[in-house]
Amino acid sequence: MWITVDKSFIKLLQIIQQVVNFKKIVFSIILQCLFGIGSVEYMRLHRFYVSQPLGEDVVINDVPTIKQWIKVFRYTQGDFVILFNGEGSDVTYQLSSVSPSSCHLIRTKQSPSIIPKRNVTLYLSVIKKDLFELVVQKATELGISTIVPVITERAEKKNLNLSRLETIAREALEQCGRGDRVTILPIQNLQTILQNKSKNDICYVLQMGGFGIQDVVHTLSKESVGLFIGPEGGWSPAEVEIFATNNIRALSLGLTTLRAETAAIVACAYTCA
Repeated sequence: MWITVDKSFIKLLQIIQQVVNFKKIVFSIILQCLFGIGSVEYMRLHRFYVSQPLGEDVVINDVPTIKQWIKVFRYTQGDFVILFNGEGSDVTYQLSSVSPSSCHLIRTKQSPSIIPKRNVTLYLSVIKKDLFELVVQKATELGISTIVPVITERAEKKNLNLSRLETIAREALEQCGRGDRVTILPIQNLQTILQNKSKNDICYVLQMGGFGIQDVVHTLSKESVGLFIGPEGGWSPAEVEIFATNNIRALSLGLTTLRAETAAIVACAYTCA
């Protein structure tokens, strides 16, 4: 069954949409003039990472991002978004034009975003896929700068989807308010990592019987720290010997035996604080 829609009705809908968009812009201008604030102060804006410079105005051509804006968030002309590109600033933009292939935005505000005070590298033994992804998400929220998957003697898996891990980290950055980037390196062998480590690198390994992390955290370097987290079965005797040979100090989270993902998240919370 076909439904015939009068052209005048379609024209009326277009006029209504234009009026709605115009009201959004006028409301923003009035608030800015009267109170020195924009309408964006009254709403929770979503943050989006973009890999491009952020100037006075920008054009977004990334189709997946545009599709999300239009289909999920229902953005139209006059709406606001926050963009960041990993350089330390949150930039608020107003959409001046929206189409399925391109969006033009005009900058309205720029402010410093959250940057972790310490550069922490997490060397995490490769564990089950869903658990490793959980750690990537939570470690990003807590402030980890670099994540290195490590092949150990007792590792349960030997491969990971790095592209998916990067997507999870990017979405966690958007959610938590950080304005920098998280680097996820390809899987590496433990011995290779330790051989390439500089003598000046400050690293710790999580291990039962080590010093209490709560007693050591206040002495951590404010610049760069490396943290090794083992697999479910723990480090092998040979690996424990390797850490000792490389003067990597052992830290402990207490007397109970924690799952690898739990230990990683708690350790990140301590070292990134």
